[in-house]
Amino acid sequence: MIRVKDPVILLKIITRYIDRKMGVTHVGVLLFDKARHAYVLIDSKGEGGTKIPVGYVKIHPDNPIVSFFTASDKGALARKEALVYGELEPMRNFEILVNRKERRAIHYEDVRMQMSYLRAAVCVPSFYKKELIGILILGNKLSGEPYEEEEINLFVTLANDVAMAVKNAELIQDLKHAYEKEHRLFIQTAIALATAIDARDRYTHGHSERVSHYSMVLVKELVDAGRIEYDRELMEAVQLSALLHDIGKIGIRDQILNKPATLTPEEFEVMKTHVTIGASIVKPVKGLTHLEDGILYHHERYDGQGYPFGLKGDEIPLVGRIVNVTDSYDTMITARAYKRTMAVEEAFEELKRCVGTQFDPEMVEAFCRAYEKGDLTKRQYAAFDFAKLH
Repeated sequence: MIRVKDPVILLKIITRYIDRKMGVTHVGVLLFDKARHAYVLIDSKGEGGTKIPVGYVKIHPDNPIVSFFTASDKGALARKEALVYGELEPMRNFEILVNRKERRAIHYEDVRMQMSYLRAAVCVPSFYKKELIGILILGNKLSGEPYEEEEINLFVTLANDVAMAVKNAELIQDLKHAYEKEHRLFIQTAIALATAIDARDRYTHGHSERVSHYSMVLVKELVDAGRIEYDRELMEAVQLSALLHDIGKIGIRDQILNKPATLTPEEFEVMKTHVTIGASIVKPVKGLTHLEDGILYHHERYDGQGYPFGLKGDEIPLVGRIVNVTDSYDTMITARAYKRTMAVEEAFEELKRCVGTQFDPEMVEAFCRAYEKGDLTKRQYAAFDFAKLH
């Protein structure tokens, strides 16, 4: 049970198992739903089934069955920690004749009506500490025999073990949701940073977003062609590192960054530091081990003549080889004061011409296929929807 991370899936597995092994008319589970503030029937199995669809049967915290399990004064029957339909009438009579407690007797009648509605022979509570998180519902045995004490005790033990497993699963889900919320904030921050960087450079408005889009198109083509396996972390690293590939330009002086002419050798050496500056900015980010690859290595060349380390061929990380192609492509087709703008077809011819020297042949080949399919003009990755990749 501990291995199952989704509480609903866990409880469905349990109901199917009990249904196969016990031989009952039906078995179901009511699980507390915080959003609906009620115990909702999430699964029901067996020959008898249920007349009301799963998900629509629900009982509120003030329901007599719930009150029976959660009230501070439960009476003698509560010591078994389970409700048995066949014992309710004797207990009702016992309260009237011996204890003279007619209110509690009426309460038993309300419980019996609710159990009839659920077609329950036995209701077993599932407690985590003092919190009632669910109720196991067992129909009559197909054999017609009553439930034995040992069987009921077994289900009580099972229900309490299930409660712990459900709480563990809920905790994992809560942590996941917290991570996703924090992650969305990080992505929004990344977009804001990229926008700020592009705004600082008069020639690169929208450049980072376009490179990120082209990079996702390229990596999708690699996945579709079977050249790499789908990996969510890698996909996210490609998209984010492409988006932030020029983040290091935040440390480059405006006189160099916005110079309307070709840089001098000395100025170019300063400009080249933007990759190491950018990598140092994102390196502390946990959970994305490939994030700095597209930032630090996107100016490495396939022939080893690039910077900052002069890596060659497959020595260059995959993300770096991807962004190298997409960044160069967008630079070719975007206006600059110091160079003419290329047409799209001309830019692709230039990519092909530089295969094996500046660019990885496989990356260029995949990028060309994506262009021929028309994928470069489909802006489907701007919202960071990785489900579209797989």
